[in-house]
Amino acid sequence: MEASIGATTATPGQRRAVVQFESGTGHVEVLNGGVSGDVAWLVLIEGATVKLRDREAPCRWDLRVTEVFQRGGAEWVRVHRHADPLVDRHPLDEVLPRLA
Repeated sequence: MEASIGATTATPGQRRAVVQFESGTGHVEVLNGGVSGDVAWLVLIEGATVKLRDREAPCRWDLRVTEVFQRGGAEWVRVHRHADPLVDRHPLDEVLPRLA
């Protein structure tokens, strides 16, 4: 994965995190979602198997994700995204250094 993808809008923390990932595959599971007026939301699980730079073997990297969209004319624009690791699938000592 290249650190330059999305770099114009990425925060410094996001830029530090992206370089930890070498490659991976994944899938998205939609848990819930809805629309109310000009606001829509999705609740997802992003499941992945990733190769991290400091580990030999690929590992699971599953995220719990919430996204909020707002209608802007004829298009929907994402206005918020929150994602955090599913810590029940990762030992805490593995997750904490990646959040720093």
